[in-house]
Amino acid sequence: MKSTVRELLLGDSRPKTPVLDGATKTNDCYNVLFVCCDNSACSIIAEAILERWGAKEFRAFSAGIHPATEIQPFAIDLMKAQRLWKQSLQTKGCDEFLKPDARCMNFIICIGEQRPNDFPAKWPGNPSIIHWRISSPITDGKPEERAVAFRKTFKELENRIRLFILIYERERVKKAAA
Repeated sequence: MKSTVRELLLGDSRPKTPVLDGATKTNDCYNVLFVCCDNSACSIIAEAILERWGAKEFRAFSAGIHPATEIQPFAIDLMKAQRLWKQSLQTKGCDEFLKPDARCMNFIICIGEQRPNDFPAKWPGNPSIIHWRISSPITDGKPEERAVAFRKTFKELENRIRLFILIYERERVKKAAA
């Protein structure tokens, strides 16, 4: 069975209605929170990529279910090589996004091979929740193998994010034409 671009992008959620129909723009942009287990690699990288490719229409954030104390050095090196690194990137927990007075997100994108069991079910503002199956870059092995794993994860994230932005553009054009 062939998967559509939309199914590949949305992963497990696959809603029947267009992805952005339920989301309401906040301050002229959509707020997107990338969540992974520890916020030390995947979600931080995704935040930086979305800031690059979708900065006009999306505002990116990241968090971890159980936040690490620091970002993985391989992730920092990769983001520096891609000119995405900013000192302001730091690990943080989901708690700050779950508070009643927290900034409302339009999309929560859980990143990982599977959604963590303790992934919060309720978020302020009732955002669309999506799960992307992304290869884990955190592997044991030689530095070269680890670097290859981080580059693979980076490409997967960049492709998904660019498709996510393209779907948004397509939906925006459809709405404008209607």
